[in-house]
Amino acid sequence: MTGYGPMLAKEFREFVRTWRIWALLGVFAFFGIVDPVISRFTPEILASVLGDQLPVQLPEPTHLDAAAQWTGDLTQLLMLVVLGIAAASIAGEVARGTHVLPLTKPLTRPAFVLAKVSCVVVMTAVAAAVGTGLGSVVTLLLFDGVDLLPLWTAVGVWFVLALVLIAVTVAAACAVSSTVAALGIGFGVHVLLGIAGMWGPARSYSPAGLADAVGRAAAGASVPVWPLVGGVVVAGAVLLLGLVVFRRREL
Repeated sequence: MTGYGPMLAKEFREFVRTWRIWALLGVFAFFGIVDPVISRFTPEILASVLGDQLPVQLPEPTHLDAAAQWTGDLTQLLMLVVLGIAAASIAGEVARGTHVLPLTKPLTRPAFVLAKVSCVVVMTAVAAAVGTGLGSVVTLLLFDGVDLLPLWTAVGVWFVLALVLIAVTVAAACAVSSTVAALGIGFGVHVLLGIAGMWGPARSYSPAGLADAVGRAAAGASVPVWPLVGGVVVAGAVLLLGLVVFRRREL
């Protein structure tokens, strides 16, 4: 792990000085603000557009609808942004050859990979907190009787899912030199987990149930523990596999 500290500091400096900070914080902040507004005014917009042609009477929106809207975007579009940044952090450098110089100095390969992963994980947590915080403020302004616990619980569950998929994407980036390929593998696993989550036992006792647990938490329901535990274990195991692959890879 020689060189982990200096490498991590370098990663944070580069992150905040490049497009990545805007791609992550900017997009999360935008959806955090917009999602509660969409949830609050969608019934009124549909009623004004469709008028008497509206097939059913839409229920009055609540803060739980805003939480569901935000966590839905987190699980889909915003997860794609996170995985893109994770893939580019390693595969992008390998493709450009800029990883060679740092690794010829007293910087070990595990330190190189873990510094990049740590930066992505921390910045993802910050972005999720910023987006959720802004969304919480807007939700409090637009809805009555707001309970923010389901929202923040759902985001916590989502973060475990993000850890799993970041680990998969980074492990893929340790094996291939294409950012697009690493991103495709990471998002492909995301899709496969969603399909596997349709099977009851997998949904209840494995990381395949994390996406469903996000929705349950956003709706104010209880969250099963085993998908969370399994998610952390799988993320660690997959990242370890990526480190082994990267250590054996030619520079």
